[in-house]
Amino acid sequence: MNRLEEIKEYLSTAVVGIRNIHFFRMGILPRLLAALSEFEKKLLLAAIAALLVSGSFLVTASYLNGTIEKPNYGGSYTEGLVGQPRYINPALTAGGDVDSDITRIIYSGLLRFDSSQTLVTDLAEQMPEISADQKQYTIKLREGLVWHDGVPITADDVVFTIRVIQNAAYQSPLRFVWAKVDVRKSDDRTIVFTLKEPSAPFLPNLTQGILPKHIWESIEPVKVPLSKYNLQPIGSGPFMLKTLRQSEDGEILSLTLTAFDRYAGGRPYLDQVELKFYSTYDDLISAYHSKDIQGLGYVPFDKKIYVEKSSQINLYNVNLPQYQALFLNRAKAPILSERAVRQALAESVNRDQIVSEAYLEAAQPSYGPIPPGYLGYNGAIQHAYLYDIEAAKKLLDDAGYKLAEGSTTRQKNGQALEFTIVTNNSPLNVKSAQLLKEQWEAIGFKINLNILTIGELEQNFLQPREYETLLSTENVGADPDPYAFWHSSQRANPGLNLAGFASREADQLILEARSNSDPSYRQSRYQRFQELVSADIPAVFMVNSLFVYGVSTKIHGIELRNIVNPSERFLDISRWYTKTKRVFK
Repeated sequence: MNRLEEIKEYLSTAVVGIRNIHFFRMGILPRLLAALSEFEKKLLLAAIAALLVSGSFLVTASYLNGTIEKPNYGGSYTEGLVGQPRYINPALTAGGDVDSDITRIIYSGLLRFDSSQTLVTDLAEQMPEISADQKQYTIKLREGLVWHDGVPITADDVVFTIRVIQNAAYQSPLRFVWAKVDVRKSDDRTIVFTLKEPSAPFLPNLTQGILPKHIWESIEPVKVPLSKYNLQPIGSGPFMLKTLRQSEDGEILSLTLTAFDRYAGGRPYLDQVELKFYSTYDDLISAYHSKDIQGLGYVPFDKKIYVEKSSQINLYNVNLPQYQALFLNRAKAPILSERAVRQALAESVNRDQIVSEAYLEAAQPSYGPIPPGYLGYNGAIQHAYLYDIEAAKKLLDDAGYKLAEGSTTRQKNGQALEFTIVTNNSPLNVKSAQLLKEQWEAIGFKINLNILTIGELEQNFLQPREYETLLSTENVGADPDPYAFWHSSQRANPGLNLAGFASREADQLILEARSNSDPSYRQSRYQRFQELVSADIPAVFMVNSLFVYGVSTKIHGIELRNIVNPSERFLDISRWYTKTKRVFK
């Protein structure tokens, strides 16, 4: 056998060896190398190396083509929040604070929202069975549910939770939501909710977090706010409390949560979630840049630029069912009783400037009380009062409000075109109020600003309705039902009809829509309701809010488009992951 034939035989054996290593003929190699020149040795070794490399590429390509990457268990996530936990208790928190955020992770409801804002089951085995008269909702629990301490979950826990909320002695902020609902169990896994009257917006209420009866039933209502279980919660959500770390003076520094293996939705991919608490947003952003945290529970618009500079963060601009508006209180500002004045305000507000300069583009222009994408939204109303400075000036001229020589404020019969905007001291409201002042003073209004703390605003102005105009936001919730915000019965505190809007036709439309669950029926009534609001101009709508959420690029599986409130950013946290594995297709 000549050397060329030996080389061919060796290469042929090597190819077979790649496929089946135990057939590899190592004995040929010494004899072959001894007979080769140095050049031929190098040539052979180069050929073998090329063959091995190409073989490894073929094996790798075959493996990659035959498998897919999927989430794997393990890893952790650390998020920073501004504030302090106080009541990690779904009966005592109503949303919008760190308590709500933590509660969302630790507790479960009968139902929950998925990433597309569709209601799906959580503790419930299937979606509720609704009676023909739409007053009774029957829901069955999954089998084998347990609390974080291993105690079984039963219908008694659900009944207990709702009755705690309904009991005035517990002072739950959710009491009004459940006031007209009777709840009873028909067996250990079945609960029946009975409404006094049909209510289409009721279904989202079943996302309410459920309390463990065996933990709370022996605690007197007056002692509930002082209970250790408000900071050592036992729930049934995807994560359970592991440790709570405090400073020497009692300030809570962090909570460490660990995955709950028996969660109804399946064991979370992440092993651990840590929540760290800070006093200010500057401290929060500093902690992110120091790599102490991977996510920011909320990125204020005026701080967003300091986070965007990082290439290792994803900023999620998530839609909220929340609008910012200037509510006009005609009872306190007689000039606002003139429709021409209200229309001039509506036609001279530059929403694009507010979106750009106050919200840094993280918002959308708003034109009415139902946000885009929600049942009943009427897109036609956004064309009712287009931005037109000259048209606004003409309205005021025709109404008799003229500019005297040398004056910057219009007057009619000695009455100045003047009113005060009251708002709280949040950066968004302050900046928006300043922009409104500039825009309206440019056409002859005199605008006064009264910036207050939330407490001052609530006690001295909001509750007694002692304001001419109020710049505020309203979150309409999971269902677009406008009853609490626009029905005439809600004009006085604690109602949220901040403009004092009253219309018999609108009242009737609202009541009809909330008493019927047929989407097309509700759609037609809500669209007409918006036409009535648009025609009356009880408020100047400015922007629809977005929630800006910053999370490290190392965290995958986050699917956020629309959420009801900020705590709902955790709606799919059980599916977040950092580690992956490959499995065969």
